[in-house]
Amino acid sequence: MRPELPEAGSPQAVMLALIKRHLSLTPFEPFRVVTTSGRAYEVPTADHASVFPLMRQLTIADDSGGLVEIHTLHVSSIEKLTRRRGRSAKAA
Repeated sequence: MRPELPEAGSPQAVMLALIKRHLSLTPFEPFRVVTTSGRAYEVPTADHASVFPLMRQLTIADDSGGLVEIHTLHVSSIEKLTRRRGRSAKAA
């Protein structure tokens, strides 16, 4: 086993796989990443996020040029979003 990769079945590996799956869906479905601090970040398109497996990191960009880097240990949940009139809202 390579020490720089998250161990299979670990919370990091599971969350990394879940995020990758959401980013690769066709057609893409917008989602929100909620962190352990309670902050939430929307991913309206696949182009707004990148995963760096060796660093166990998710990077999310917004349309205003903002960027947030989140270690996968700090992702507590992923929520699906639906588009309404050009904006994202939490799915019911």
